[in-house]
Amino acid sequence: MTENNGPPLWASLFDDAQPKHEPPSPWYRRRNGAWEGVSWPDPVCGAEPWETRTYVALDVETTGLNPTNERIVEIALVPFAFDAEGALIEIQRFAALVNPGIPIPSQASRIHGIRAEDVANEPLFGEVAPAVLELCKSRVIVGHNVMFDIGFLERELGRAGYVLEAEECADSFGMAKIAFPAMQSYNLGKLAFALGLPSDAAHRALGDALTSMRLFAAAARTLASRCVE
Repeated sequence: MTENNGPPLWASLFDDAQPKHEPPSPWYRRRNGAWEGVSWPDPVCGAEPWETRTYVALDVETTGLNPTNERIVEIALVPFAFDAEGALIEIQRFAALVNPGIPIPSQASRIHGIRAEDVANEPLFGEVAPAVLELCKSRVIVGHNVMFDIGFLERELGRAGYVLEAEECADSFGMAKIAFPAMQSYNLGKLAFALGLPSDAAHRALGDALTSMRLFAAAARTLASRCVE
């Protein structure tokens, strides 16, 4: 989970200098092997109605901030869609602890609560990778500050010899910034509370994925109401 448009909330607990982040785009598409930001009217108001597409909410908990050196310790995926009336349909829940193969810093454990002993007998990421890929297949990936999660997911899949074939992802934070401007906080849990959305956000992957899913739906509906005929 992330706070505002920066790195995860627990980033300040690390001594390393924090990287600067550009404000997130509401939507991303892969072009020539790289993710590029897309303005909201295109995916929300375009020829393919946003509510007819299928999605999967993603959240990861990690040992640190840099996907090159750090690892995933928990991953959650929640495929979802919308019915003919636009109501949110949760299709499935998937959550797995992962043995990162490296130590989990105490700074990270203090936030997400996952310790080395909790994952010592859990599978390595490569063992859950096929299930992860199947859940992401042909779906738009949704997350709060989604490129953080995508960065870790792509790096872990690469280590295991897999490639993420997703072509689009949506950022519930970026969409919320546009749909609900001037909010006091864009922290996932605080924002959900302010908007009256059910929130399971508690720095664990499944709760954050579920809350991001609901926030995405609320933001998409609000932005769709601004589409010009």
